Amino acid sequence: SAANKLLTARHETGTTDIKELAEELLADMSKRPSGSDMEVIKPENVILEDISFEDMTVSLYFSKEYNDMDNARELLFRAAAVKTLVQIDGVTFVQIFADNNPIQYADGRNVGLMTQDDFVEDSNEPVWNVEWHEITLYYANNVGNRLVRTKETVAYSKNVSLEKIVVEQLIKGPSDPALAAALPPNLKLLSISVSDGVCYVNLNTPFLTEMVNVSSEIPVYAIVNSLCELDSVDSVRIMINGDSSKIYRESISLDNNFTFNKEVILRQDENSGAG
Repeated sequence: SAANKLLTARHETGTTDIKELAEELLADMSKRPSGSDMEVIKPENVILEDISFEDMTVSLYFSKEYNDMDNARELLFRAAAVKTLVQIDGVTFVQIFADNNPIQYADGRNVGLMTQDDFVEDSNEPVWNVEWHEITLYYANNVGNRLVRTKETVAYSKNVSLEKIVVEQLIKGPSDPALAAALPPNLKLLSISVSDGVCYVNLNTPFLTEMVNVSSEIPVYAIVNSLCELDSVDSVRIMINGDSSKIYRESISLDNNFTFNKEVILRQDENSGAG
């Protein structure tokens, strides 16, 4: 009722048709549950005019009044719609249009395709503690011998450092099929901190033991280059269970403060597949 958090409610359905189910779920979201303190997020004058489904993507077309929602309510509704619809088997992405135009961030960039990973997982996080930020990440090319620079916009809690967000996004891996993960998927970030421009990244053992099919320097500099893109970071020290004296792949000593390495980045004149 305070309109600052998302709450969940159960919904039972008898259809497996993706478009029908999406319409059904959004219609249910527009009804206030009786006997509860939940409120409908979407204003009544914001009309859902059409829904389409193609290539794992549900597209929602709202009336022009969508753009009149204040930022906090719009973020809540966007998060609620995406988290609800990606539960449908076969749906991975959601995109939203207002007056037949893609919705945009405050700086004029299109929001584009959204997944559940674009939003903080803690549904108890107050909306005023959530903000959007564009981060630069380096993933591997498909051959695994170069890094490719990408931009991603993420919603995150102000109580979480951007450095933590960067490393966790790298571990999740890219959404672009033309790119490859540089880090093992079961890798865990144990801790991360910044002091005097040095970012101390403490990872668990799989960084050493779980091999990713990329060149030796790619996992190291995926982390280093991505973190060095942040204003707060000049260099990176990588530790394994708190120990920086390890040798990575028998060739790279972690007992160093690593700085940005442009030599491992794919040049524009190189083929991303062949490196």
